[in-house]
Amino acid sequence: MSADADHMLVRYIIDSQDGSREVFNLDISLPDVTLKQPQGADLPDWTRLDYHKCEHCPLTKKTHPHCPVAALLVDYGQRVGRMVSYAQVDLTVEQGATTTTAKVPAQEALRSVLGLVMATSGCPHMSFFRPLARYHVPLADMELTILRAMSFYLVGQYFGGKDKPDWDTSFDGLIKIYENAQEVNKGMAERLRNAEVFTELNWLAALDTFAGMMPLTIQRSLLKAKAYFLN
Repeated sequence: MSADADHMLVRYIIDSQDGSREVFNLDISLPDVTLKQPQGADLPDWTRLDYHKCEHCPLTKKTHPHCPVAALLVDYGQRVGRMVSYAQVDLTVEQGATTTTAKVPAQEALRSVLGLVMATSGCPHMSFFRPLARYHVPLADMELTILRAMSFYLVGQYFGGKDKPDWDTSFDGLIKIYENAQEVNKGMAERLRNAEVFTELNWLAALDTFAGMMPLTIQRSLLKAKAYFLN
């Protein structure tokens, strides 16, 4: 699926062993890299902003009656919320001229697609991840995810107009971004658990693991990447 100046299209196809298929077409607007929010009148009660609201959420009911992440998860909960996390599925991801295929546990397929949904939801604490979503890598492992995040963090400082001596090369700011993302993951887990939307939340736990490993993995990832530049 292609991208142009106004939007990018990513299609996730999940084929289960029982012969069922779910197709999710993510039409992401550019250059803001956000998904269109569904109409509020059609949303269930558990998507209200004040329903198990994240403690650090800066949004208000007046401007955002519904949690932007929760609103986008309604359709996914209805269609794959009862999927068994360890069941093997055939995943196909189409974006531009690239097609990615893999046989993976359902939780890995959901981690990939729902991680993209959360990154493009418009949640303020997810805003850092929008450029990474623009250059989405399906099923990226932890090492690649962290190296991409570190690279985009530095690029963001370049475009932010900071003088190079003032760049945060300790990545303390990036660690804070991931700490905030962890709080979103925890808030969403509480929301979804109370709403009984997903039978299992292992996909969200996987996203949380990625976020939690960031402080421990930055230096190790830097040292590993350094070897490729010096040889």
